[in-house]
Amino acid sequence: MNVTCICFHEDHTVSILQDCVRFSLLRDRYQPFSALNVQLHTETALKRTVRVQFFLSHVLLHDGLVREASCSREEGQYLAAIQSRGFSSFLLKNQLVPGIHPNVTLNSLMETYQLPNVTYQENMQAISYLYVKDNTSMWDSLIAYNYKLNGGFPYIRVPNLVCVVPQTGTRTFSVPQDAVIETGTGIRTADILSRIDMADAAGEYGCFTRTNALAGQLGIVRVRQILFDRQFSHAPQDALQMRLSLSNRRYHSRTVTYAGYLGEDLEDSVAAEGVTARVSRIDIRGDAGGVITADTFYDDDFCNAG
Repeated sequence: MNVTCICFHEDHTVSILQDCVRFSLLRDRYQPFSALNVQLHTETALKRTVRVQFFLSHVLLHDGLVREASCSREEGQYLAAIQSRGFSSFLLKNQLVPGIHPNVTLNSLMETYQLPNVTYQENMQAISYLYVKDNTSMWDSLIAYNYKLNGGFPYIRVPNLVCVVPQTGTRTFSVPQDAVIETGTGIRTADILSRIDMADAAGEYGCFTRTNALAGQLGIVRVRQILFDRQFSHAPQDALQMRLSLSNRRYHSRTVTYAGYLGEDLEDSVAAEGVTARVSRIDIRGDAGGVITADTFYDDDFCNAG
């Protein structure tokens, strides 16, 4: 493994660690942060660490706040264990002022707070308004903004880049056939809703309803009754369709596990085992046996839908 961890300490000093025992790094299309777990040998006890940058083959793959860190000593050797989430996890912990926010852009939304080390796509179009309910996280507000903007769902690219439009690059990462370890498919129906009924602005039910064709095909009956959603006052059916699409997330998936790591990021085009698709989940693991990557491709309303 060619791993480097740069540890930033509470006293403003820095340690560079390269004797990695094992690591796991997870990025998911619907998760607003990367998640790193790493264990490394150190020459001395690790100082109080507050931030970690993780490099694989000299490429930065993670930059985040340390959630937990410990250092143990056995037979004269120190072992540091670090758990970290990308700085974009702050999107879950900050809230906008409740109420109506007119003429919202991605810039204006993200500039509400100066989130450290978080960047975002520039020059995105404005939506007419964003309605923020009490206790709504910035991430939930981003989801609403993205859906109203283009019917999409936000995602985070390396290291903490907020994206709201699809990737358009033409490069495809090709997984060599002799590197493939295993392939698999999956299905997830736990959250699929069959119908949404919504009251009107006066609180009267029976005015707005929408059914989920996928649930009908699967024989699923899960009906949700909701109050009028002021987020979509001018397009009530969008309030229903967004919830149905959210319930369909990760419905079908394909996974290819291979030896090594090619450098792909979320929503990059990957070709493997005769199939080319946009990657939705990247699980990279490494130890003394080498590095293994599992790329998962979701097929749902937001991923590989075209």
